[in-house]
Amino acid sequence: MFRMPPQIDPAEEKKRTQADVRNNFVFFTVLCAAIRIAPFVLGKIKA
Repeated sequence: MFRMPPQIDPAEEKKRTQADVRNNFVFFTVLCAAIRIAPFVLGKIKA
């Protein structure tokens, strides 16, 4: 027997998508900052 997939509320889908985009942007920003700061931190550890 075939089952219909659950109906997705467009407003809820939009909210979830916006939250995912926001989380990805924050993660990307933190990752870029960590990459830019890493050489300075590693340089101070060696010295």
